[in-house]
Amino acid sequence: MKQVADNEKATTTLQTVERALAFLEAVAQARRPPRLKEVAQALSINVTTSYHLLNTLQLAGYVTRDSDGTLRIGSRAAILYQGLVRNFALGRELMPVIAELSASTGETTYIAALNHEKVIIQALVEGDQAVRVTGLYVGFSGSEHIRASGKAILAQLPDDERNAVLGQCVPGASAGELDGFISELNKVRELGWALDDGSFQEGVCCIAAPFYRSGGSVAGSVAVSVPAARFAAARESITDAVLRSAERASQIAGHAPGQLEALLP
Repeated sequence: MKQVADNEKATTTLQTVERALAFLEAVAQARRPPRLKEVAQALSINVTTSYHLLNTLQLAGYVTRDSDGTLRIGSRAAILYQGLVRNFALGRELMPVIAELSASTGETTYIAALNHEKVIIQALVEGDQAVRVTGLYVGFSGSEHIRASGKAILAQLPDDERNAVLGQCVPGASAGELDGFISELNKVRELGWALDDGSFQEGVCCIAAPFYRSGGSVAGSVAVSVPAARFAAARESITDAVLRSAERASQIAGHAPGQLEALLP
């Protein structure tokens, strides 16, 4: 019988913890405050188990239950969010850039950066229009080869780094498919900005542009997401605004932290 090396053995996990985390995520991601039975159905677990999970999370302060039976994320979850945001110093430094970009366009804007082969949203400002793009959040990642914020960064990476990210995005892609992705990224590099015209999320368009460190390597991307219904009329002005914001982000990313105050309004 073939011997299995220690590093090849399956990682041991606790099903109870996995279910508790899934319960917490289901409440957080629901479009409206859900009821316990709705969460149980979404996770395909029985109601009794769901009650135990709710009681545990409620006592710990991570979930609250309103008088009408609906569930919401509790205040203790803010500790996890704060811990996440602390890791994204670049996002904090560039918050004034995307705040100004959102104010000028009225749309949802964000900063993304590459971290361990994932392009992660590090700071975000939601638009102020009645119909706007929602569902994005600090820490969001995935589909880097489709999202404009991902393509804007991947297009500027050395070939080996770019291919490593593509490998984790589309692990089963054929050589022909990878060539197609690379060809598109080469076009993005020539343009200086990237477009997602609804490939990632139907009804949502996005434009993103890269910004750089002092040494010239890509530091991240500045992006604007717009409902498709009003994208065509605003495309040119939004592209110009994104490029200007990316230039400003490059100035900030290329200076020592002590010099930021001189650059910010």
